[in-house]
Amino acid sequence: MAAEDQIPRAQANPEKTKKRKKPKKDKWGQPISAAADEPAVEQVQEQEAPEEPVAAAAAEVGEGAESYERGKVVASGMPYTTTEEEIRELFDQFGPIRSLQLSRFPDSGNFRGLAFVTFESDEVAVKSLELDGYKIGNRFMRVERCRITASSKRQKKTEFESDPEKPDGCLSAYVGNLSWNITEKDLRDFFKSSRIASIRFAIDKRTGDSRGFCHVDFEDDESLEKAVGMNQSELRGRPVKIAYAIINRA
Repeated sequence: MAAEDQIPRAQANPEKTKKRKKPKKDKWGQPISAAADEPAVEQVQEQEAPEEPVAAAAAEVGEGAESYERGKVVASGMPYTTTEEEIRELFDQFGPIRSLQLSRFPDSGNFRGLAFVTFESDEVAVKSLELDGYKIGNRFMRVERCRITASSKRQKKTEFESDPEKPDGCLSAYVGNLSWNITEKDLRDFFKSSRIASIRFAIDKRTGDSRGFCHVDFEDDESLEKAVGMNQSELRGRPVKIAYAIINRA
């Protein structure tokens, strides 16, 4: 026993007793190399790279800006009694107006509370949007940019959306927004400075009542021009629409 105690025990090798680190493995069980951290930089770079969608979005914004008609706004929700002069005076405060188109009911020619205002510049049109929500009469007007639609690209025009051009040989005028009890005498007195050949009232076949408009035939071109120049003049408390009559050719 004593001899055995005198035999020195072998000292353990610290290198052998040191625990070896287990290699890291990915989720597939494959060892991860020491350079495995490098691709992380590449991943970051790949995440920062996609800037094309931003550019595409900017392009879409640019395209959206072109979806409005330049310098043009549409005003809606106005009282039917609003006159062209009142609308022009309201929008003229923002800048010069190139054109003003009042939308009217095709059967009567009465103003339907909708107007298209075109300014000399797009900047003035944007300023006029301040009138959105403006109270006119007992109604609140809505003003917004006029969008380009398929029909506007084809320049499709409905009757009385804009004044028709004078047809060749035309001696007749459309007179709309008339009072329901207007008489032929009232119209002859109204156009007293012109030579009238005949007056043709539009009558509802079902009720026999006036439809609120008529056609006036004049004896000469000078009389017709005088009458058209009276457009929006007041007759019995109503602004009368006067325009060249459209000739229907067979």
